[in-house]
Amino acid sequence: MTDNKYSTFIRERLETGRMAEAIETSEAIGSPLSKEKLKKYLDEYLEKGWMDKAVQGSKAAKITLSGDMLTGYLNKYLDEEQVYSAIKGSKVIGVSLPEDKLIETGKKCLLKGKFHTGLDAYKKTSRTPGEDELIICGNKCFSEGQLGHGLEAYKMANTTPPDKELVICGNRCFDEGWSKRALEAYDMTKEKPPKDKLIACAQKCLHEQRHDEAKMIFLKVFELYPEVSENRLFKPLQ
Repeated sequence: MTDNKYSTFIRERLETGRMAEAIETSEAIGSPLSKEKLKKYLDEYLEKGWMDKAVQGSKAAKITLSGDMLTGYLNKYLDEEQVYSAIKGSKVIGVSLPEDKLIETGKKCLLKGKFHTGLDAYKKTSRTPGEDELIICGNKCFSEGQLGHGLEAYKMANTTPPDKELVICGNRCFDEGWSKRALEAYDMTKEKPPKDKLIACAQKCLHEQRHDEAKMIFLKVFELYPEVSENRLFKPLQ
């Protein structure tokens, strides 16, 4: 292996959190990594939420990461709604996350439509999300076209989503070209999918070479709007 290949190998190991391999290789070729460089990468791992890689790397580098610093990062992860990183990091260093902080973070996540992230935070506490939080979360999910998460949130709140919110979800899905999800949302309501939304979605699918999906939507247009002429419908595409 050439010097350039060794350098690339070491850099890739450092950038992916495999510090022990990088140290071992650098020492084997007689070019050990400096403590300053290793500390820089440890800080990067912590910033990315890789506390497990930081702790493992610090042991290989023989660099001490203080308990106060690591605990501070756990709080930072919660503040930034990196719930998974906080939970995993707390297991790595063997500390419990503060319940009030978890509840606060869980609530913030739910209100932003981050359904599973919010639930993960609540699951580490003795509390469960409030009905209002879940409904707001469900509506936020619907507005972003996340039908499944929205339905889960409403189910957990023991209530049925209103047609208005499902229509919002269906329209967002049509706009994004998610036809099956859009039709599923509309099927749960008493509303009929708008003709223009259906046609625009079908044309988007055609543009993206999703011909079978486009065909399915056009057939739905003809089913729901028999007055639509096939020749007239395809004229703009010629």
